[in-house]
Amino acid sequence: MSEPDSVEETVTGIIADVLGTDPADIEKNTALAVLGWDSMNSIEALVRLESAFAVDLDLRSFHAAHTVEQMAALVEKLRAGAPRRA
Repeated sequence: MSEPDSVEETVTGIIADVLGTDPADIEKNTALAVLGWDSMNSIEALVRLESAFAVDLDLRSFHAAHTVEQMAALVEKLRAGAPRRA
């Protein structure tokens, strides 16, 4: 399996895995609630995204991101402005 080549692809992969669906079934601007997203999915995804990208996501900002596109933008913003964790 090849490595994802963008933050958005990695976020989509993590979200798909958490939801138990195929990444191809997730459009970047579809509200995750439509796909059955709930608070337990959110916490699992938060932990996995923090690990994958070595960032500390603000819980409030993360919960305000309702699409893959918004989550990827949040991760990219943090990666651009924050030192990476060890």
